[in-house]
Amino acid sequence: MLSKFLKRLCPCARSCLVLHKSVHQTSSRHSQLLPASQYDVPVPPNLHLIYALTNYWELIPLFVITCTSLTFMTLSIMWACFHKVDVVFSTHSRDNISRTMDLRNPSVHKLIIINQRYEPWPEMQDVLDKMRMAEKRALVRLQTCSHA
Repeated sequence: MLSKFLKRLCPCARSCLVLHKSVHQTSSRHSQLLPASQYDVPVPPNLHLIYALTNYWELIPLFVITCTSLTFMTLSIMWACFHKVDVVFSTHSRDNISRTMDLRNPSVHKLIIINQRYEPWPEMQDVLDKMRMAEKRALVRLQTCSHA
């Protein structure tokens, strides 16, 4: 058993005595101002995606799940650009855009607008005005009752 280890070490010891010629690797430099770096070396073929998927088959589910999640993320961002409200000027969490926007003269709150029209909705604005007045009356009633 010891001979197995000695046989492996002997070629290494013999090769240490022999002078090796240094191999100069040429690097592709794009500019004279930037020095050559480790990133100028070409990528080995075993780091390519197709090689990894064909030789390490356990990466295939990981690759499929990652691609699926990136696809869903991209589609949800695209949907949000067309359908979600982008700008809200209020910092309170209760005051969403439907409570703060003037529905008689609606403003545009989208990044991308394609064939969208914002029609005035005076009936809903009247309802929101009545709700605000009722909240103010309830607040005044609460303050007058607490002082008595």
